[in-house]
Amino acid sequence: IERLIVQLNEGRAEVDNAFPRAVLADGNRRAIELIDRVFELRESYEWRGLGTLPASALQIRPAFASFDAERRHPVPYRAIADHKACECAAVLRGEIHPEQCRIFGTGCTPSHPIGACMVSAEGACAAHFRYGRFRRSADGVTASTPSELAQ
Repeated sequence: IERLIVQLNEGRAEVDNAFPRAVLADGNRRAIELIDRVFELRESYEWRGLGTLPASALQIRPAFASFDAERRHPVPYRAIADHKACECAAVLRGEIHPEQCRIFGTGCTPSHPIGACMVSAEGACAAHFRYGRFRRSADGVTASTPSELAQ
């Protein structure tokens, strides 16, 4: 709040990252040590919408196996292919914006998600749809800002 007041008083409006004031550049060393003690990198992991990526996820170390739900309750892995029209992978890679997907806001909505990006409220497409960057006017015109809807 203090940073916003300073900007207001100085007539500025810009992104101001206050995080470095509270966290050291190398992070919380104790937390990092605990994470390293309990977890290790997986050789690879299959991410929905992105495919299999090397060294991109953590797993619980064998010493903590009694706490590992994957070991205690094994569920067979079953890959689920994304819908052919879904362009979630391109959204996740930053190649397109959510509204550039051909099914965004029409066939794929938060109440009828087709791709991984629309499934949870935190997904790139769901957030884009829900929080004001995407609006559909009464006449069906798509706009990315409220001012575009007013035109």
